[in-house]
Amino acid sequence: MAVCENKKTVDYEIYESCYGYVNSRCGQGIFLELDNGQRAFAYKFWSLRTGSKVLCTVLRKPMNDRLTLVGIDSIIEYAA
Repeated sequence: MAVCENKKTVDYEIYESCYGYVNSRCGQGIFLELDNGQRAFAYKFWSLRTGSKVLCTVLRKPMNDRLTLVGIDSIIEYAA
């Protein structure tokens, strides 16, 4: 994990855990914003509502035009 001067996480390494909030969803999965501000995608969780908080693990780092791929480990808080 890279850290900048103000102690904020810049980028996650593979298999690191992090928190994320569901931004939007599609038929394939959900788009999240991770706790460091990075955008990510998770397959097969399209039923989660926007605003839900989840605990996830980074499976693939972002490259070219692809987002960070994460796996959902646990649902912390469901959005109403």
